[in-house]
Amino acid sequence: MKNMNLQEYKKTQYPFEEYLKEIHAEDYMGTNDDMSDDFDDFIVNIEHESLIGHANAFSKMLLDLIEVSSFNK
Repeated sequence: MKNMNLQEYKKTQYPFEEYLKEIHAEDYMGTNDDMSDDFDDFIVNIEHESLIGHANAFSKMLLDLIEVSSFNK
């Protein structure tokens, strides 16, 4: 997965959605033209437990990025 850095996530309006798009893209096998429609289907059909797992992974990743960013100052 291409994890964005902290600054890239700060620039996005909906950082968790961008993260989910990265998750979706890992397994996507269609054309680029159909990717956004397939992502919409992915979001509508995602199970609650899976969504919570992704949210926990995303928040941990952000906390790690913040910690690294603070350490590098």
